[in-house]
This record gives sequence, C-alpha cells and structure tokens, in this order.
Amino acid sequence: MVVTPHHAQRPGPRTAGTLGSLSGALRFGDLDQRPELASAALAAFAAASPGQHHLVCGHPSRMGQVPLAEDLRACSAVLVAASATSLHGVLAVCPYSAEQATLWGPATVDGPHSATARALVAQARAALGSAGFTSVRTLIDQRNRELRTAYLAQGFTRWKDDVVYERILGGDLPQESAVEAVLKADQGVVAQILSEAFPESDHASKGLAVRTKEGYRHYLIHDQERIAGAAAVHGAGSRVWLNLIAVGTPWRGKGWSRRLLVGVCALEARRGASVMGLEVLGDNRPAIRLYQGCGFTRSFSASVLTAPV
Repeated sequence: MVVTPHHAQRPGPRTAGTLGSLSGALRFGDLDQRPELASAALAAFAAASPGQHHLVCGHPSRMGQVPLAEDLRACSAVLVAASATSLHGVLAVCPYSAEQATLWGPATVDGPHSATARALVAQARAALGSAGFTSVRTLIDQRNRELRTAYLAQGFTRWKDDVVYERILGGDLPQESAVEAVLKADQGVVAQILSEAFPESDHASKGLAVRTKEGYRHYLIHDQERIAGAAAVHGAGSRVWLNLIAVGTPWRGKGWSRRLLVGVCALEARRGASVMGLEVLGDNRPAIRLYQGCGFTRSFSASVLTAPV
C-alpha cells in the first residue's frame, strides 16, 4: 500500500534546531508530490554509506549494497523534508507485513539527531498508524551508534540482530543429483513444507505459481520417492538471494539441509550467479552452523529496532 503522510510546516532557523532553512520553511510530503527531488533523495541515501547513516534499503537482501532507483520504487512511500528548491531529508517506508512496516533512513543534511530527522520518523509513524499498521521496525548497521541512539531516543527498542551471509559460487561446488527445480506437480507439497517451517511467512500463501511469475525459483530435494525439503531463491543477476530453505520434520538433523543448500548453490552457479546471499537472526545458531558449514561468511550485521506506531 502507499502511505501518504499529512503535510506539516515547521518554520524557524535550522541553526536553532527547528525545521527550516535560509531558503524558507521546510515542508513534509511524499516524494510522489515532489518528483523533481527523486535524484536528490537517492543521492542522500547513497551519500550515507554503511556504518554511518545509510541503512539497508529496507530489506536485508540490500544490506550494504549501493542504493538504486529501483529501491525507491519498491518502497511503499518516500517521505521528504524540503524547502521550495532543495531536499533536506528523506525517509522511506518499506513493506514488511500487514501489521508492520520497515523504515529506511532518515538521511538528512544535519544528522539523525536533528529536528528534521525526528520529524520524518514521527510523520512516518503517524501515517502508518492512520493506515492501520500497529508497529514499525528499522534495521541499523551495528557500527552506527549515532543512528541507533537517535531511534532509541524516539521510543524504539532493540529486538534482535539480523545478519547477512554470502557465499561465492564457483565451479568447486559438488553437484547433488537429488536436488532439482520444482515442477508444477510438486508445488503443493513444496508449499506445505515451506509454510510449516515458516508459519510467519506469506511466501507460499499466494501459491508457488504466483511466486514463480514474480521471479522466484524453487528447488526440492528427493529422498527416494518423497520430497524431503525445499528452497526458494530470488534474483536474476550475478548476486542471488536465498529467501527460504527447509526440510520436513523426519529429515531434520540428518544432513539433508546441507545437501539441499549445496545443491541449490550448484544449480544457481550453473545459471550464472556468482554470489548467493541470505539472512539469519543472530541467535539462530543451528542455521548459522549450517550456512558456515556450507561456505557462507558474514558480510553485514544490523540491529533490528521496533516500536509501536
């Protein structure tokens, strides 16, 4: 959905810590209403590098990556604080679930503790509340103490740590004959495996045929005539993203997850991918052991902060 915040005007000199500039009072609105600021908004995010003010483009798959125009287009809304001629701050609202949205930013000319930054976050929370959301989250590079303290001062609390792992995909990957692409006849079983393993995910609720049209690729691993596990991968370029991977209860703890993951990596490498990324919560030790055992290494860590709207 598109979240459109109400306009607000906060006059006053910027040096006094209120909203405004020498060129006039700042106005708050949606980037759709100020399309001429799109390039400046993207540049603001790009200038705030990982470890400083740039977050993760709203989704872990984009952690540490250079923000692109398509990242802005994927957002539910992009809030801007601007004078008549220039951008002073930007904050993106990114989709996450029916009850919770993710904030990307703010990136402002005067830092995350500024009145501009605080007002952007407040505008976003108010708009989300009006739209029926109950909470909001943000992911902050763990090296970025300044931004973390700014959010904590606005009532956010730390939930957990989110970690991105990556693996270089090369010709050294062993082929796993039991792993293959999911055929139409197997979509129902695969959807059930993924739904049971990730009940909070809506990936399978739309049907795997719909997800396939959205660019996802699904893989399974056979144990003789039975499907033991499944995985979902997204991305068409050199860097692909492992969204979900799971094995059924009878196959857990017996090495099937490792066989499935290695096989998926090999098949994606054959398609031309050179890097696979994935995310995992920092306290999920079994999953981390699996990924590290399959050659994945930590590339980016973020703290997940949450708050009511």
